[in-house]
Amino acid sequence: MNDTLNKIKAEAQRRRESEAMRRASSMDLAQRRSAAAMPLFKAFSDIEHAFVRIDVLKRIWPEDYQRRSDRARGLVAGFLGGEPHPYGLSLHIPGGKATFEVELTWDGKILYVSSREVSGLRPWVSKVEQPEPWLEDFCQTMATLLEL
Repeated sequence: MNDTLNKIKAEAQRRRESEAMRRASSMDLAQRRSAAAMPLFKAFSDIEHAFVRIDVLKRIWPEDYQRRSDRARGLVAGFLGGEPHPYGLSLHIPGGKATFEVELTWDGKILYVSSREVSGLRPWVSKVEQPEPWLEDFCQTMATLLEL
């Protein structure tokens, strides 16, 4: 009986250690994704108070555009990844959503993903390994939405 109890205790300890290692690894990956997305959040913070074009607001929210925020911050559908470690941004655009996020591949590489989902059309997705084209796509998207 003592031998069986020792085996059970050892297995329980192994599972606790395995779970702790999995959580630590998951936290490290979340921090890497969040750190890689910081240029996006910096770029967005630079323009979040800029005015959105009225015709864009009318196309996104035809019935109640006048009650919506007319600033770029009002276009945010959500921050991906939650509060502690955000890794992306989803924006309302006419007819759908534009999303900019950071993904990790199975081998640990960072991918910068831009996507657009517009009703009636196929989703458009771009995955690049460098942040510059990704940020350029973000800037091009915002240029079509903002009053500049």
